[in-house]
Amino acid sequence: MQILVLEVNSSITLFNLNEESGNLTFEKINKIDNPQFLDYSDSTQCVILDNTAPEEPKLSVVLSNLISSEYKVTTNNVTNAIKKINAQGQIVEHLDREEYTRLSTPAKTNIGMIKTYFDKYNEWNLNKFMLENQEYYDKYQALEPEVYLESK
Repeated sequence: MQILVLEVNSSITLFNLNEESGNLTFEKINKIDNPQFLDYSDSTQCVILDNTAPEEPKLSVVLSNLISSEYKVTTNNVTNAIKKINAQGQIVEHLDREEYTRLSTPAKTNIGMIKTYFDKYNEWNLNKFMLENQEYYDKYQALEPEVYLESK
């Protein structure tokens, strides 16, 4: 299986993601500065990564789980403090971050959605992308690896 992966930051780096015998390998295709030069059909399915994606080895496990599921977006635990503020900008409540998760990448998408987003916005923002495409992102799940080992 070969999957197109877009790493979205200040530019877009394209990778082919190959899975063989349960191992994922990334093969860099090229780097582009203008998303309109994505030389793929708008319906081409792909996976996006950005700064919300987990680090290896968790990334490979989460990618494998996402690809083999019906879900389109992953989640991460909230690690920062969450505060509720009023209209004057004053903190009125400290919320329990354990009760929240945040949408993150990797996420399934297609080239057309990426191009449409960058027609409206100059910089990548996952929250804006999700809001622009909220009908598409109707299914999400915390895709946590059952076990992953990390050496120090």
